[in-house]
Amino acid sequence: MHGVGPSTVLGGRYAVQRRLAQLPRAERWSAHDTTLERDVVVVVFPTDDPNADAALDAARRAAGIDNERLVRILDVGRSEGVSFFVEEALYEAHTLTHLLDQGGLPSEEARRIAGETAVGLEAARGRGLHHLQLTPSHVWRTGDGAVKVSGLATAAALAGEDELGGAEASRADAVGVVAITYAALTSRWPLQTKVPGLEGAPHVVGGVPAPSEIAAGVPGDLDALCRLTLNDDEGPLTPGDFATQIAPWSKTMVSGLGGTATQPIALADLAAAGAAGSSGGAEKTLALPFPAKAAGQGAQGSQGSQGSPARGSGSEPTTRLPLHPGAGTAAGTTTAPSADGVDHDDESHHGAAAAAAVAGALGTAGQAAGQAAGAAAGKVGSFARAAADKAAERRAARAAAHEADERDRVSLDDALLAGHEDVEPPLPLLPPETAAAPTRDQSKMALAIIAAFVVVATLLGFWGVSQIGSGSRLDLTEGTPRPTVTVKAPTQTVTPSDTPTQEPTTEAAGEPLAILKAAGFDPEGDGRERNSEAARVYDGDKSTFWSSEGYASANLGGLKKGVGIIVDLGQAAKVKQAELELPDAADVTVYVNGDNTLDGATELGSSNGKKGTVTITGDKPATGKFVIVWFTKVSQVSDGRYRATLAEITVR
Repeated sequence: MHGVGPSTVLGGRYAVQRRLAQLPRAERWSAHDTTLERDVVVVVFPTDDPNADAALDAARRAAGIDNERLVRILDVGRSEGVSFFVEEALYEAHTLTHLLDQGGLPSEEARRIAGETAVGLEAARGRGLHHLQLTPSHVWRTGDGAVKVSGLATAAALAGEDELGGAEASRADAVGVVAITYAALTSRWPLQTKVPGLEGAPHVVGGVPAPSEIAAGVPGDLDALCRLTLNDDEGPLTPGDFATQIAPWSKTMVSGLGGTATQPIALADLAAAGAAGSSGGAEKTLALPFPAKAAGQGAQGSQGSQGSPARGSGSEPTTRLPLHPGAGTAAGTTTAPSADGVDHDDESHHGAAAAAAVAGALGTAGQAAGQAAGAAAGKVGSFARAAADKAAERRAARAAAHEADERDRVSLDDALLAGHEDVEPPLPLLPPETAAAPTRDQSKMALAIIAAFVVVATLLGFWGVSQIGSGSRLDLTEGTPRPTVTVKAPTQTVTPSDTPTQEPTTEAAGEPLAILKAAGFDPEGDGRERNSEAARVYDGDKSTFWSSEGYASANLGGLKKGVGIIVDLGQAAKVKQAELELPDAADVTVYVNGDNTLDGATELGSSNGKKGTVTITGDKPATGKFVIVWFTKVSQVSDGRYRATLAEITVR
């Protein structure tokens, strides 16, 4: 820019060093604050620019927000015929555009970057500020994994596009964060605006392809949010809505493929950040204890500082550091300008720099691969040792239990003889305390009584046999004539009636059908819905239940039409009735199908807003192997999320 060069001192204290990026209406320069002895970044633009005053005003308002997820604006001013504002320098930081040079990021790292970006913009929204121009060139990741957003309010002011109202501006930032998510997953930019250095997403009928159609391993919730927001004009209305719907995410940088998110951010932290942003006073931010940069992350997280040649917001960089530390120039160092103090962008300069970068990268590739393999082998070895130790502990526990069982084991003979004492048999008709043998007279009396009982029993038995076939008459005399009674039924005339004989209106549903297995049913997401809990719906215990994933509202956050449980009967059967135990009120429909899909399924019946025992009986039996319990509206549970719940299902 005319009037600004490496020898310029702006505002009497900012010594300009090197141009970092050429923006559409401004330039980014690295500089040194000679008053506070620190490195800074200066964004300069002509004072006579029609949007200069608006940009300076936006910078002053943005400077009042102190949030660790937003690049801080330190000063605003005019000098040497130019206007400028000063930003903090980000060391070893790279824009998301730069990070996506090698393709999409791991899905959980994409979730983390998008979530951190959304929380930062939500804090700004609480103070009445919006970005409105969010692109991957405004999202930075530092060497220790921190995510920061630049260009808050200022980028839109410089472009002259800061006239949106509050609700419309909030929606624009929400769409921008969803687009950032799409780009992080696919390395493609889905919006109409151009992002230098990033390829645009292909366009299909209805918008852009879902991220899962471009990249592998895309989580279902992120895929659905991108589809709803970018193609169906639905989805989150504010950045805070988006952050709530994708939470939790990792507090630390996730590297590699399929990285596991640890130390998730709680929803309470998001709510605290939003409340602090809208308080109008001192703002409370979320403290993220980012660890020191780990080995193996240098490829993405240590490619030089913001003050070094790196991509700027919304433009191509004038120079670029190599992808690996030590390739070409050392990581975190700056490239000195030429002798005349001007950056030469001629073809020979770039050719030499590119050749040096390629040579250095090839030289260090083997070392980086060896370190990665060693780290992986160490992890595999530690996992194997841990598994072996656990297996040994289990074997020792089983051996100890077996030994205890052997000690306590006795034979049948030993069990019968254990505690055996010779005890005289009880004497007949004598009290147990009588230990003396009965006398002869007592014995004769006992025998006489027994004989009398035998005689009486014999007589009764003989009499009973003689009465077989004689009905219930007790007359023992024979030959007694028995009268014959003739009953003549009266003549009955039957006249036709228009009223048919009444039949039962319903038939019994029959015995319960056996359930082979069950699984979560999520055809509009990742196909799984907490499958580990699915067996609880037929374990016979109403105190255990299956629950779906948590959603932001009763209509499943607007992400999908429904979720549920699918029950496998093992073979095709006629299903007349399904009895559901619903711990929480819900709108639910039961389907029967021969395949594990809703396509072509027969609806058995539905229930709306009920809980407890809900019986759904079809007008006629439906034949199929699979029974699908489909929830379309669910209730809020104790953790504050909206979930579908099912304790038991009985199919008849």
